[in-house]
Amino acid sequence: MFTPVLCVDTTAYGQDYVPYIKETRGQKFVKAEEKKEKTVYDDEFEKLLAEAEHQGGSMEDGDIDALAEILGASSLLGSVDITSCSRPGLETGLKSPLADIRAAKVEQEVDMTEVNEIEVEETVAQIKNNDSSLTTCCFNNVQMDTEMVDSITSAMVRNTSVTKLEMCNCGVVDANIEGFITMLRSNKTLTSLSLETNKIAGKFLVELIKCLDTNETIKELRIANQYYSTGVGDEMAIAKALDKNSSLCKFSLNWKNGGSRNTADRIIMRNNDLARKKRRGLA
Repeated sequence: MFTPVLCVDTTAYGQDYVPYIKETRGQKFVKAEEKKEKTVYDDEFEKLLAEAEHQGGSMEDGDIDALAEILGASSLLGSVDITSCSRPGLETGLKSPLADIRAAKVEQEVDMTEVNEIEVEETVAQIKNNDSSLTTCCFNNVQMDTEMVDSITSAMVRNTSVTKLEMCNCGVVDANIEGFITMLRSNKTLTSLSLETNKIAGKFLVELIKCLDTNETIKELRIANQYYSTGVGDEMAIAKALDKNSSLCKFSLNWKNGGSRNTADRIIMRNNDLARKKRRGLA
């Protein structure tokens, strides 16, 4: 069977003639009701999500929160308060082989299994008597009631010898914060205060930081790993309050909001630079 062939005389159109080819440019039209939003994560986060789903089971909100906290991708999820990995051992989401670096750092600094044999009442008496031989008080891992904590802060108000006070994992609660605020406003000798691994809510941590606006001697403050998780609003208020202090050179908190953390980092760097200039006599 004969098949006709269309022959085109290119000489009639010139040497630059290009045959027409139908081509669709731009994006394909999709009806509005068919569009579906998709959250875009970075490559590492997508990889972990795929591996978790491949192992079996569907990903729930708690699982994604846990992965986001581990990878520092909280801002990608738009979460207001991610709590999955804020307290080691109490995770509610997917248990990943990747360790929480910030939590591990807290555990290295303060051993929660170490037995503290300090005589609390005798030490409090030394603080009240302003014993010059007592410069460091370590009450870590000693569970106290509210009255005992208040007695320590009251004794520290007029003390002029203790420069370092450690009260990590001592059962400090919100009701004790007023005593610490009074202590920090009155004491002009204390340079280091550690209150990690206690039960202090975010709004009371904010009040604690606000009282540092008149304190020019405190150089180190550690309040990370609290039982209660801080919200974004609390962290923003903490970062704002830190800006009014110029002596704090070391600060620890389990940040969840990247913007507040970056603001606090810049403030601490500024204070360290000011301290360096003072040591060299440049300020």
